[in-house]
Amino acid sequence: MTTVIATSWIPTRFGRLIGYSLVIVAVAVPLAITQLTKAMRGGSAESYEIHEHGLAHVRRGDRRAWTWEQVYGVVVIEKGGIAWFGWDFGCLVSLNDGVRLQFNGLTRDARAMAGTLKSRCPQAVGKRHDPRWQAIFLWLAPVLAVAFGWTIWWAVDLIRTNDAQSDSLSPGYVKGVDPLSDGAIGGLSLLIVACALGGIAATFASIGLIAARIRSR
Repeated sequence: MTTVIATSWIPTRFGRLIGYSLVIVAVAVPLAITQLTKAMRGGSAESYEIHEHGLAHVRRGDRRAWTWEQVYGVVVIEKGGIAWFGWDFGCLVSLNDGVRLQFNGLTRDARAMAGTLKSRCPQAVGKRHDPRWQAIFLWLAPVLAVAFGWTIWWAVDLIRTNDAQSDSLSPGYVKGVDPLSDGAIGGLSLLIVACALGGIAATFASIGLIAARIRSR
C-alpha cells in the first residue's frame, strides 16, 4: 500500500525507483537502528562474567557486580532468528536495583550463562522489570499510528483535490486554482513516506513489546 501511494503522485520516471527504495529502507532502517542501539549501549568492550557468588557486567571499563540474591528476573528466549545478528537467542536479566542486562546469540557462551542463571536463581525464571517508557509507549503507539495515518490521508487528499481542481478536463475543475508545484508534490510525497515508515515502526515496536510480555509470563 505504501509503495502505491508513493508512486501515484510522483513523476513516472521516479515513481518506481522511489517505491523500490522505500521497500529497502523499510527493511534496512529497523535493522540498522537495532544494531546501532546495541553497539552504543554496550560498545565493543562489553562482556559478562559468571562467578561462584553472582554475575558481573563490564562496559567501557566500568565493572558492576551483583550476587545471586540480587537477581530479580531471568527471561530466556530461543527466537530461531538469524544467528549472524544474534537474533536466534536472547536473555534478559532484571536486577533488584532496577538494572536490566541483555545479551543475545552473539555473546560468548550466551546459552551457558543463561543456563547457569536459571539454575542458580530458579525463583527468578520468567520474571522481568519493564521500564516505565514501555508502558507509556504501549498507550502512545496507537495514537501515533492514527496520527501518521491521518497525515497520510490529508497529504494524499490534498494532492488529489488539487489535481482535480486544476485540471481543466476534470469534472471538478475550479477556475483560478493553480496546480501544485513539483517541489510541493515532492515535499508531500516525502511526508507520506516518512509517516508510512513511522507508522510501520510504531506498529512493529508495539507488537514486539506485547509479544515479549506474553512470552515472559
